[in-house]
Amino acid sequence: MIKTIKYKKITWLDIQRPDEKDIEYLRSNFNFHPIILAELIPPSYFSKVKKFDNYIYFIFYYPFHDNLKRQTRARELDVLVTKNVIITSHYQPIMPLKTIWDACNLYEEEKQKYLGQGTGFLLYSILDKTFNECLLKLNRIEKRINFVENKIFAEKEKEMVREISIVKRDIIDFYRIIEPQKSVINSLVLEGEKFWGRKFLPYFSNLTSSFGVCWNRIRSFQDIIKALEETNNSLLTNKINEIVKILTIFSVIVFPLTLLASIFGMNTKYLPLVGAKHDFWIILGVMGIGTLFMLKLFKKKKWL
Repeated sequence: MIKTIKYKKITWLDIQRPDEKDIEYLRSNFNFHPIILAELIPPSYFSKVKKFDNYIYFIFYYPFHDNLKRQTRARELDVLVTKNVIITSHYQPIMPLKTIWDACNLYEEEKQKYLGQGTGFLLYSILDKTFNECLLKLNRIEKRINFVENKIFAEKEKEMVREISIVKRDIIDFYRIIEPQKSVINSLVLEGEKFWGRKFLPYFSNLTSSFGVCWNRIRSFQDIIKALEETNNSLLTNKINEIVKILTIFSVIVFPLTLLASIFGMNTKYLPLVGAKHDFWIILGVMGIGTLFMLKLFKKKKWL
């Protein structure tokens, strides 16, 4: 389905869930190469930029976070841009794009703001808002990292094992989406200056800066979550070792007592102390003295 916004000589076509009718419309009204038009329908799996004499085609990916599944997935945005026409094509909603589209569709001043400066500025605005959205999503990841850190040092190591894995997956997914966009941005900076002139160079250079912020933050998050995972594993291992030590000491203390009880429980004709006055209390006292001796020995060895 094709929707259109026009302002003076500038036209913005937005195609949602493109089909053969949409491709035929583009083929009939624009001089795009058939190979490029053929790439609009099947979903792509990697970013790319292609420069032609009078238009630029590129594929960009927007990180979308599913709150229910707690996963970040890529949403593809195909863009064809000429001096007077910009065409955006996507299968799923892309919020930064929708925000600008709705603003231009509802308010004349917003339409003048985004379309009045040409397709170069509109393209910059879409990508700039996309990176701003990415930064907001990175803020969400940072909050989860802080949550994990606080819980780890609140002795919730066991509960954080799964949470750390989820945050790591989120960071990995985000990295997988963002990393290939570097070549797209670099190509747009280079080709954008040639295509629209030097006056647009600061705009596209700003995209490089925005991408750098996203890139540095996601790399920083990778290091932080790795350190937190190692810390959590270390604390968890130490806690398990403490439990094992206590159980071992308990076993060492109980074993001789069990052995002594087993000896005096043997059905033999002669057992020392058995039958003597206060024999039960004597045997119990020996067991108690043995227990106290072992506890004192463990404490002296600093095992307790």
